[in-house]
Amino acid sequence: MEQQAIWYVGGRWVHPHEACIPLTDVAVLRGYSVFESLRTYDRRPFRLEDHLDRLYRSAELIDLAIPYTRAEMRAVLEETIRRNPFRHASLRILVTGGVSEDGILPSGEPLLAVLITPLPERDLEAFKRGLRLITCRLQREAPEAKTTSYIAAVRAFKEAVRRGAADALFVNERGEVLEGTRSNFFVFRGETLVTPREGILPGVTRAVVLELARGRFPIEERPLALSELPTVDEAFLTASSKEIMPVVQIDDLVIGSGRPGPRTWELEQRFITLVEQGRF
Repeated sequence: MEQQAIWYVGGRWVHPHEACIPLTDVAVLRGYSVFESLRTYDRRPFRLEDHLDRLYRSAELIDLAIPYTRAEMRAVLEETIRRNPFRHASLRILVTGGVSEDGILPSGEPLLAVLITPLPERDLEAFKRGLRLITCRLQREAPEAKTTSYIAAVRAFKEAVRRGAADALFVNERGEVLEGTRSNFFVFRGETLVTPREGILPGVTRAVVLELARGRFPIEERPLALSELPTVDEAFLTASSKEIMPVVQIDDLVIGSGRPGPRTWELEQRFITLVEQGRF
């Protein structure tokens, strides 16, 4: 953790080792809170308005009233970027449920925190290697809302690490592949780009990739059966910090040639061009 960073926590600017929230906050007691993760390129936030849309939507889905306006939220984020020296950074916005007298129902105002950590330059060597994933049958609660209730994701990720993989893919009771623990999932079947639409967190990077693919590849947003994976030619994950990251193996199944494919590479190049041209 970058100890020289300056974070915003409940109206105060503090170093990470000074950051704290009350133990009686239902975010701590019950995991009742929402958050949003976004990144900056050259000190400019990527798709900020889309991330704020999702933050407020997540809060609405779990009945958490955010007492901060978008303008107030935007001002805190801009000040966080200004106070820190990082060229590329990850920003995490956290809105807690607030302190509770009975340990379940909030009785105080939600607390706003903004955390920032530096990000390295894009690692194209990691892109060339691709990722190995596992599948798991754990299920996320309210997957459309980005909450801090991450028990399933943490357990799945731990299992992935134990098995020497980079991440895990959630598979539902119908045998459909949904998403990664912190990412969305795509495959190419021939020229057709396929990605799940239901039962997932609607990723901001996911939406950008779909924009970049339109007019170039046929797109299908639909359930993706686990049994289909042996027939796909390429696969990749998308996330704010990962951008587009190829997947070369899932469990014991080698995807395509076992190397990142040309269509995934083309989308990554389109994404890099979008960033370099500042079209976000």
